[in-house]
Amino acid sequence: MIYNAFVKGLDPHIEEEVILKIEGIEFKGFSSVCPYEIEVGKKYPVLVGFTILDELVIREKRKTKELERIDLGYQYYIRGILQENSIDAGIVLTDEDEYFSEYPYLIGEHVEIKVDRISIEFLRDSV
Repeated sequence: MIYNAFVKGLDPHIEEEVILKIEGIEFKGFSSVCPYEIEVGKKYPVLVGFTILDELVIREKRKTKELERIDLGYQYYIRGILQENSIDAGIVLTDEDEYFSEYPYLIGEHVEIKVDRISIEFLRDSV
């Protein structure tokens, strides 16, 4: 899903790091694709996904939708409703690597997954 994301912060030392606010949800992510220079205080069209470096850990969870940052790093718990190609955690994060295809029995259920980082793709087209 394409969102109009507000850029709250950029890291001066880590080029890909960006702090975004989308529909009231603030989080830190990595801009995997950014075809232009972005500025703090402006809005840009984005797709939001996630990166898992080892293996997917997914489990059924109580009914909640949220992104919870783990400590001060880049890892997050994503809690929400599992969909075929995404997870709805208040904002929809796309499953580009087809992790969820191995869990058809959890489609429509509330789940929790642990990700190594949230990935952001800045788009050229406006929302």
